[in-house]
Amino acid sequence: MTDLGDPLERAVRRHVPVLEVHRADGALGFVVADSPHLTPAFRSLRRELAALGYTPLLRRRHGRVWLHLVPKPPRGGSNRWLVVALFLATLATTFATGFLASQRFAQVLQQVPHAVLRAGYWPNPWLDGLTFSAALMSILLVHELGHKLAARVHGIEASGPYFIPFPPLLVGSEMSLGTMGAVIFSKEPAPDRDGLFDLGASGPVAGLVVAAVVLWVGLERTVLLDLHALCPGLQPENCGPLLALPRFPFGLPWVVDQVVRWRFGASADVVPYLDPLLDAAVIGLFVTAVNLLPASSLDGGHVTRALLGERWHRWGSYLAVGLLFLMGLWLMAVLLLFLLSRGHPGPMDDLTPPSAGRLWAGLGLLAVFLASLPWTTFLLLFRLLGELVGRWL
Repeated sequence: MTDLGDPLERAVRRHVPVLEVHRADGALGFVVADSPHLTPAFRSLRRELAALGYTPLLRRRHGRVWLHLVPKPPRGGSNRWLVVALFLATLATTFATGFLASQRFAQVLQQVPHAVLRAGYWPNPWLDGLTFSAALMSILLVHELGHKLAARVHGIEASGPYFIPFPPLLVGSEMSLGTMGAVIFSKEPAPDRDGLFDLGASGPVAGLVVAAVVLWVGLERTVLLDLHALCPGLQPENCGPLLALPRFPFGLPWVVDQVVRWRFGASADVVPYLDPLLDAAVIGLFVTAVNLLPASSLDGGHVTRALLGERWHRWGSYLAVGLLFLMGLWLMAVLLLFLLSRGHPGPMDDLTPPSAGRLWAGLGLLAVFLASLPWTTFLLLFRLLGELVGRWL
């Protein structure tokens, strides 16, 4: 039975042909007729329902088109004090990370000053900490501003950026990241699949531009070291200085590894030591790769959900969890498993397919994702693939 006195139902009927009305536990849903005019009609309906405090969700289930109405969450800005506190905390942890790495490098050079083949920058812990922190925070901040701009263009209410500090550890020779990136929270779904794609893609693309500039400048400051001076006779017991050099725990992103080889050659006798700017670019690219995993509500999850739909998004999420386990990121893999239980809300209009331009842009983002992965991840994947093929044969 319909209730034509309901302003929500009247609004829906003004825009789309209603076949059935369903009310259950306060929820209101409609089965509507599919037609070529459904997309523009839905846009008009969305604007009218927004004034009534409701969000429409257009879905296809079992061959029928469903229109669900859900109350909009109360409007509210970001917790500004928390945003500022996390930003300052992340500034501190990234500064300390750069400081510790520079301090360790200075100690190595004190032991073997003759190891320097090409002087780039000379370690200064205070200056290097500031350089590393400023470069990395710039990459992350522009990444989040890209999301914020896309949200504003598509009329999506979003929070400010919440940065995530990480303890500035130097365990053995492995340096920590100093941060786990930053997040913004959308307070409502994207209007359509194009909007969802833009929301996910805008951050990595914006951050990538800054990372590329930082990478290029950092190449000019990279120090080249003599392997035989760091490890006389290439005997393990003499390799203390080499093993003490701070290094990125997951290996260099593939693109950075290739650029460094192209710039300085691939001599087995030379060890390039990345300056603080290159370290920031490496971590910025790594965070980009993790964000582009096709899982949950990560940037790559938004892109996958927009381009390939709900089913492929679910399978991509499981693949991402497995990849994180392979990379040794156990905590993030477990967190992602928890987020998978909540699913992905999808866009308001899930019926209108993404534009052709977004499909091509998606291929570009896939290339960025692969190029930003640590090269050791490729070795792990190839080894795993070889073992699977060997068992199958």
